[in-house]
Amino acid sequence: MTWDVAQAEWAGGGPGYALVRLSGHARGAGPFAPPTLLVPDGARWARLAPEPGTPPVRGWFTVDFALPLHLAIDDAAEWWLEPGPRLATDDVPTDPRVEAIAARVADLADEIAALRARLEEPTPVGVGADAPVPVPRRHRFRPRRPGLPALLFAAGALAVGDAAATVLWQEPVSAFWTARQQDALEGDLQRLDTAYASPAAAQSIAPKTASASPTTPEQRMRTLARTLDASAKAGRPIGELRIPHLDNHYVIVAGTGAGSLRKGPGHYDGTALPGEPGTVGIAGHRTTYGAPFRHLDALDRGDPITVTMPYGTFTYKVEGTRIVKPSDVSTLKAAGRQRLALTACHPLYSAKQRIVVLARLVSATPRGAAAAGGAAQARPA
Repeated sequence: MTWDVAQAEWAGGGPGYALVRLSGHARGAGPFAPPTLLVPDGARWARLAPEPGTPPVRGWFTVDFALPLHLAIDDAAEWWLEPGPRLATDDVPTDPRVEAIAARVADLADEIAALRARLEEPTPVGVGADAPVPVPRRHRFRPRRPGLPALLFAAGALAVGDAAATVLWQEPVSAFWTARQQDALEGDLQRLDTAYASPAAAQSIAPKTASASPTTPEQRMRTLARTLDASAKAGRPIGELRIPHLDNHYVIVAGTGAGSLRKGPGHYDGTALPGEPGTVGIAGHRTTYGAPFRHLDALDRGDPITVTMPYGTFTYKVEGTRIVKPSDVSTLKAAGRQRLALTACHPLYSAKQRIVVLARLVSATPRGAAAAGGAAQARPA
């Protein structure tokens, strides 16, 4: 089989990686498993698997790869697609949309071939140069389909519209997908609140806590934060982020991998959770997948930021903004006080730098099992 790549483009990214989208046509008797991407990494080749959930390939394909930034910025590197194994046809259902597109492409190929034959065919002997030449036509009663110019114009208009929406607002297709994910995460977060709403529930969640029960709200919040930190799985909800100055709020998920950040802002593994000593690190996109941190650079000193967890509500105030290299993780390290670090790619449409907003903790109000007497408190609307 042969992979004919027609286009390679950046499709977003996050801290430490860029999402590369390859489109083209796979020639051969498919279907095939999605290809892997071979990228030179020093003296060796790095083999990158496609993003999870990529369907088998039949003809035309679009495949996404999460490419580490140190590989993505090497303009001189040559990339190769490694063919995947052929799959059993019965295992892959036929997609009627793909068949419809293939039929349209075949019709267009017939029309182009007929026009080319008309241009190249010599003028018949005894017939004027303007004499008509027969062109094959479909059945006269079959509905007519748009010609190649109309299709190209429509495709161009869609591309321009998508680009304009991305520049003025955010990438619309991924924004719609993330909004659906956030709606589902809201329900999961409510169930997590319920699980942390009483001392008995908290004890059942964390059976390995010390025998001496924490006596102060701060101690109880710290204990429950450690419990949540140890049990949270990538892509699952852990809390809610509200930034009043930007008029937005998002469910926070665990992890900063590509799959997690597609759902919303993600908590850096290895950094503290609110209520624990140290720095709480949260990353988010600026142009794709809901663009939760698109206007992060608009925050001013003193602006409040609220993080609501199942065990407490934590209010921070912005101290300042920094622009750092992607490899600089100093802002995520402990600083002798509890603080929050929001990070995103910088500038817009680029992953060359990182913008970091730092905020200090000014108040912490216990919720659920961490509150005095274990009384549950409602999550803010």
